[in-house]
Amino acid sequence: MIERLFWESRGISIQEVVYLEMVYALIIVLLEVPTGVWADHTARRRLVQIGIWLEWLSFVVILHSFTFIGFFVAISCSAIGSVIRSGAENALLYESLQESHDASSFERVLGRLNAIGILSAVTAALSGSMLAQYLSLEWNYQLSIGSLLMATLCSVFLVEPTHREREERLTWRHVFKGFQFIWSKQQLRYVTIGFLATVSAFNFIDEFWQLYARDVSVPIYWFGAISSVLLLIQLPGQLFAGTLIRFASSERWLNGFGWVMGGGFLFIGLFPSPIGIGVMGLLGLLYGAMEPLYYGLLHHQVPSSIRATTESSVSMLWHLGILIIGIVFIGGTTSSLFLAFILIGLVVWFVHATHS
Repeated sequence: MIERLFWESRGISIQEVVYLEMVYALIIVLLEVPTGVWADHTARRRLVQIGIWLEWLSFVVILHSFTFIGFFVAISCSAIGSVIRSGAENALLYESLQESHDASSFERVLGRLNAIGILSAVTAALSGSMLAQYLSLEWNYQLSIGSLLMATLCSVFLVEPTHREREERLTWRHVFKGFQFIWSKQQLRYVTIGFLATVSAFNFIDEFWQLYARDVSVPIYWFGAISSVLLLIQLPGQLFAGTLIRFASSERWLNGFGWVMGGGFLFIGLFPSPIGIGVMGLLGLLYGAMEPLYYGLLHHQVPSSIRATTESSVSMLWHLGILIIGIVFIGGTTSSLFLAFILIGLVVWFVHATHS
């Protein structure tokens, strides 16, 4: 909650913030798949440790930075740490469960881990804003450094699964194997395209609900509560994703959620009112279930030798999906924010209509 205030206190302008966000996104897109390939050819436990350590280092650097170059180094460390962990974490989780003959519980365990992450984010946001009233902004970063140091130490105790398929010889062809695997399976390809369109669309609720709330005359003192609710409402979906697959397949749930998500965007755009904030909450509930459902579907099919590569490929496509839908969103905002949401809803419906 105090991140931008801290950056401003260190002399970072709004324009420089945008440049740093672009640097972060560029690093993610360029390194996402190569680091996934790397994770499939080395100990995933080691990459998780390196990724957490780089996140810790980024906070140390940023705490001592007063120039754009310092923040550039910090953001680069954070981005590289993120892509190194991406793919490796879920691959390590799935194969640890597989070794314990409990791979069928992957969706449930992943949902619970994501739920813990959401609760941590809400706690950090609320406590960070409260502490900033009484202590310096630097104190929050020092607390974060301590927490990440604990996470770094805990990662030392991770255990690498003993049975893994590996291809010893690494070539450039491995970069494309994740994409090739998804493309070769028609049903998985269609589900992936629909999933990426839907979750990429939700990113624009996450980023622009404040502007929507302002435009439909929601008092600003409600914004803190709305922010917390939009995070917390994802918890039931995360926690019960493993239960949903007892009643229908992941493919059916994901397809149905995609249609509802597109309809939700159309509603909040066509009928702008405070009720639209409630609809965003419903979409957040569905979004919470979609990630563990999709990654469970993916990991149950993908071979161990390209597990991290394939998940990293999906993550890269996710970021590209945000970019593509962002172009549609920008086009809509030239008229109004509400039209932008309508266009996103139509895009999501079109994708599901052509890939169902």
